[in-house]
Parts: sequence; C-alpha cells; structure tokens
Amino acid sequence: MGATKRDISGVFDADLKGSRAAVLDKVFKLSAKGMTFVTDTFMPEWMEVGIEMRLPRGNGDLVKSKTRGDQHMDIGCRGVVVQCARREQGKGFEVVLMFLDLPKRAQAQLTAAPSAVAPLSISIGR
Repeated sequence: MGATKRDISGVFDADLKGSRAAVLDKVFKLSAKGMTFVTDTFMPEWMEVGIEMRLPRGNGDLVKSKTRGDQHMDIGCRGVVVQCARREQGKGFEVVLMFLDLPKRAQAQLTAAPSAVAPLSISIGR
C-alpha cells in the first residue's frame, strides 16, 4: 500500500472560529490513539486539525530533555475529527479525535500510563 498524502483540495475544509477551538473542560480522555474533549465549536467529521499539547514528563519517560529540570514535553501532531455531537447536558459539543501522526515518544508515554497523563495545556486549530 502506498504512502498517504495530506488532502489540499479543500473538499474537507471547514472554518473554526478564530482558527482555534477552545477546550471547555479540563476533563477529557487522552490515549495513544486519540482523545475526546468538549468544545464550544462544532467541528465537522473528517476535518483535519492541528494539535499542540504540553504533557508532563512521567518518571518512566525515557526521553531526555534538552534542559535539566524540564518537567514537560511539547507535542505537535495532526488529527482527524471522528465524531462531533451536541452534549445532552451542558453547553458545547463532545468531540472524538483520532491522532494521525503522534510522535513515537508521546505514544510510548501515553501507552504506558494513559489515565495518569493529563495535558498541562492543549490547543486545537486548523
């Protein structure tokens, strides 16, 4: 099977307000395969987004930091919206997002302890 290429045709393009989607709650699920979160912005299925996260470094994290005492790991990757549905209670939409190219170091950390890792910050944009 051949390599995949990012779609640039515009068929799947959709606008995000201010080109960023705000994550409303600090409560979301994060794994090596993807994440779920709540936002006030509707995101159509199959829309590709950019993700920037800052994860705390775990004790078992074997990735060496560039500076001593660096307690976090900055990660940038792409993802695709698998589902976006209006919440039954409260405001906003529940989004299920699948990672497309999560770096191997982040995959290893999330696979080792997915429930123990909560991002220090997260940003979703086009």
